[in-house]
Amino acid sequence: MALQPELWQMLPLELVERILDMLVEDHEQDPAFQWTTLRHTSGRQMRRIERHFLSYWLPQLTITLYSGPRCQIDYHLSPPSSQENSNSSSLATGRARFQAPDEVPVDDHAASGEDLRALWGRYGFENRVAHLRLGEGVLSHGMTGGYVVNDTDIVGLEVAHDGLAIEFDWRRTLDALLREEVMMRKLQTQMVENRKATLAAERRWPPFPRIQRIALVKQFVLDIQMAKRVATQQHRLRRHDPTGQTLLGSLTPESRHLHKQQPVTPSSSSSSLPPQPVRTCCAVCSRRSGPSIFEVVACEESVVLSLDGWQRLSKEELLDLYAEAYGWGCYRSLGQETNFEWQKSSKNDWLTVCSSGAEKLHSVRRWTPWF
Repeated sequence: MALQPELWQMLPLELVERILDMLVEDHEQDPAFQWTTLRHTSGRQMRRIERHFLSYWLPQLTITLYSGPRCQIDYHLSPPSSQENSNSSSLATGRARFQAPDEVPVDDHAASGEDLRALWGRYGFENRVAHLRLGEGVLSHGMTGGYVVNDTDIVGLEVAHDGLAIEFDWRRTLDALLREEVMMRKLQTQMVENRKATLAAERRWPPFPRIQRIALVKQFVLDIQMAKRVATQQHRLRRHDPTGQTLLGSLTPESRHLHKQQPVTPSSSSSSLPPQPVRTCCAVCSRRSGPSIFEVVACEESVVLSLDGWQRLSKEELLDLYAEAYGWGCYRSLGQETNFEWQKSSKNDWLTVCSSGAEKLHSVRRWTPWF
């Protein structure tokens, strides 16, 4: 039961502060809840959590700029000359500076060999050439695909040093990222309950918990994982442009098999959108664009970690569920969702691959055009 405001006022200040600190510690693996909920419990708590994010979570943020389909350039928080002074300045100004690595990879297959500043110049609502990843290899206790990834806005973006460094409003950028994460959780919960009810009404909902989890993994991969992102992106679009004239650049033709929406068709007057790729050979070799968020999520995000209570499952069951998700994901693009033999074969391939179980469950993987 929540304490009433007058009861909080009766408690000693030291006890109140300790309770608030324990709430933050109990949710150390959930920055979305820390930021969107716990940060608003009191003014002191807001300052405490913002300092914690500045010192811990902001260094765990990666901003990836895509140059064509094969080149990914990761920007990280710039190393300060004086950490204490830098944190104080960032807390006061709300600005953070991220920089690219010293040796920037070159993609010979990029659309037109643009430099970094030109790539950032194309960044906008209709063309997300950069994605955000928070807690890569850290969140969900380092489980594979357990971090936050999205293409939310980099608020107040300014490009410096010919694109080798960027500055942005870190509070509003994290706010956009984590609020959408919370929204997708709520949408997912509602979609799961609706799907359970539908399957139960059709007498296709299994009675045993382990088989239920396997059934849910299939539903996540083939529908819910992408449907919640489509709904979130459409909500984002309505807030950005209620008239509906702006396009969702993430609904690309290459990711149509994932989002199942009508791909955007860039108009000749829209300079922010890249030209449609002209295929001269296979889809991979002729591709000139980077991935949409749907393609990145399909490769990098694990639906197994969307299951309630996954932390209590055995290593053997987790491996089986990861393999199950891999099996459904492999042939999703080929329209073979009902081909159970193909799914089983792909699942067995994943289970018998040479890497150990620990490596399969605790690794970082990135999108490639061959996925």
